[in-house]
This record gives sequence, structure tokens and C-alpha cells, in this order.
Amino acid sequence: MTTIFEGLGDLRKAMADHKREIQTKTVRRMVASGGAVLRKESKTIARKLGLEKTGSLIRNIAIKRERKTPPGVTQYNLGVRHGRDLGKRHTKFLALSKSGRVVTKRVNDPFYWRFHEFGTKYIQANEFIQQSLKNKRTEAIAAMSAKLKQEIDKANRTVK
Repeated sequence: MTTIFEGLGDLRKAMADHKREIQTKTVRRMVASGGAVLRKESKTIARKLGLEKTGSLIRNIAIKRERKTPPGVTQYNLGVRHGRDLGKRHTKFLALSKSGRVVTKRVNDPFYWRFHEFGTKYIQANEFIQQSLKNKRTEAIAAMSAKLKQEIDKANRTVK
């Protein structure tokens, strides 16, 4: 049985019938599915712009759930993992900076992604993240809607 929603009232009613844990998981999965559409488009645009010199920038385009949000809000950020966010999978090494300090650097760290996205005095902006939102906004919303219907149908089957 497929669920059909006529508006926000129907959606609120369907969500109110389920436990808080199921609501949270459903909303997170729904928002992540929309983010996945945008992530895929960002990678495609970055390849078209020729930003694939080492592949590091494109491999590290990711969505990440924001943990510190107000109650009732689910937020995912689309961006490029860099620096400390790369985690343990990237090799760290010590280097000497121009000022003589010892600094930690990471192999294949795409720290330069914001130069391409936002531009600098010398580099023209090649927006790949913002452009993906412009290109795939409706597809992301459709993916979120489809995921929501799928999750509510799944929850209804487990309750009965």
C-alpha cells in the first residue's frame, strides 16, 4: 500500500503516529538522500571543470550531518573534507613553515577547494557546489519525497 500526501497536514499526521526514534531516522535518511543527489552532481561538475588533477578534491566531496542543530531541525552540509576532517585515512607528516614553525600537513589534502569554489584575487571562481544546487534542486526535493514515502511505508508495515 502506497501512502499519498495531500499536504503538510497529512505528513504531520503520518509522522505523529510513529515513535520519536523512527521519526528521527526517517528525516535523516530523507535529507541525506537529497544530499546524495547534490553530491553526485557536484562531482560531475568538478570533473567537467577540470578539477581532477590528483582526484583528491573529487574523492572528498561529501555530505556531513550537522550535530549541533536546534530540536526538530536536521541539517546536512555539502562540502569538501579537508584538513583534520580527513581523519586517520590520510597520512600526516611534519613540515617546516616559512616562519620556522613545525606544522602538520596531510598527503592529498584538498585544502584548495575553496579557492576554486569562491575564487580569489588571482583565481576565477569555478562554482561546483553552488552550481549543483542550482542544477539539481528539483531532483533533490523529489529524491527526498520518494525516500520519505518509502520510509513511512516501511514503518507502517512494521507497525501492523
